[in-house]
Amino acid sequence: MTCFDTDFLVACLHNEPQAIEKLENMQTGQDGSATTTTVNAAELWKGAFRAKDKENEITKVRHLLDLLELITLDLDSARLAGELDASTRSKTVGESDLFIASIALVNKQVLITRNKKHFMRIPGLRVEGW
Repeated sequence: MTCFDTDFLVACLHNEPQAIEKLENMQTGQDGSATTTTVNAAELWKGAFRAKDKENEITKVRHLLDLLELITLDLDSARLAGELDASTRSKTVGESDLFIASIALVNKQVLITRNKKHFMRIPGLRVEGW
């Protein structure tokens, strides 16, 4: 299964062809099911509410999130986030990204992101660019 990071989802909102193609492949089942985390969803909502054309962006975000299964920060992923935060390899990873990584790890997801170098600091996280 595949989990989309915020940078991928923003690219979808901006109609970037590579992102749209990847998303369509996920929806038709060619690449498995399409998910994102509630942390990524919060980042999208944050951007939508700060946008110049707020109503349009809110509509676009709502439509995009309706296409995805949302996975959440549960007790296991919260524990893992704490463990990852304590590790020296992840010290330069921000809190939101630690939450995203821990949710992806606990749910056995491959994280799709352009920020591969950043997320590859997380031990055990499978990361794929697009």
